[in-house]
Amino acid sequence: MTIFWTILLILSGFLILGLAVGTGYGRSRPQDPLGPFNGLVYLLGRWYAQTVHQLRVQTDPGALDDLSGPLIVVCNHTAGVDPILVSLSLPTRVRWLMADDMRVPWMNWFWNWHGVIFIARNRHGRTGLRTARKHLHARGVIGIFPEGRIERPAHRLLPFAPGVGVLVKRTGARVLPVVIDGTPQADTAWNAIWTSSNSVVHYHTPIDYSESGLSAAEIAEDIQRHFQNWTGWSVGTKGSPRSARFAKPATDMAAESLPVSSDGSKLTRRMA
Repeated sequence: MTIFWTILLILSGFLILGLAVGTGYGRSRPQDPLGPFNGLVYLLGRWYAQTVHQLRVQTDPGALDDLSGPLIVVCNHTAGVDPILVSLSLPTRVRWLMADDMRVPWMNWFWNWHGVIFIARNRHGRTGLRTARKHLHARGVIGIFPEGRIERPAHRLLPFAPGVGVLVKRTGARVLPVVIDGTPQADTAWNAIWTSSNSVVHYHTPIDYSESGLSAAEIAEDIQRHFQNWTGWSVGTKGSPRSARFAKPATDMAAESLPVSSDGSKLTRRMA
């Protein structure tokens, strides 16, 4: 019994120490403070990102000074680990849009804990989009991958879905562009989580389209032009054989399958 109580005491000490460390880290995020447990989880996550992926974070001057919502974090999609690296390096909570058919049931506890918003690839997708809009109207932050799938081959963008422009247009949200590079070129989205890499997450200055006068489709095109200018990468096609080999990752934005007219008006009506 003495051994049992000794082990229990040691484990309790580690738990208390861990929660204390988590509390300290949680309070170091003034824009989105975390409780002891979440602080510890995020701290361990940052250790994972730096150890497994050698994560480097680059930030344009002032890019992260104001992360108040409504804000849409728009990222190019290089690997299944992308949303993890962004969430761990961004000092505010992001609710990611995820295609409903990519949901893994045994991970529902994780999806719920992280606040993932599921989007169905049919008419029921309007429910998820309303949730996203409601969160933005409440000055929240959402994250999306407008390419709709992982870029293959690497260093070639895929066309951005007009749905990202619709969300920006309808909510007046600012756009925080994030360029991701150097992530694992794994054969599946899940394998990328455990494959070592030298990943880079670059936060660019937020863009405000509220007074631009651009249509939803033009906003999506403008965002993509920015990514092209920043990366120097060309734009491929979603139907290319090489990109089709890779299944859609768990964080895909379902907007690529939404019915949108050339100016985004049809989707705008359906999101009402």
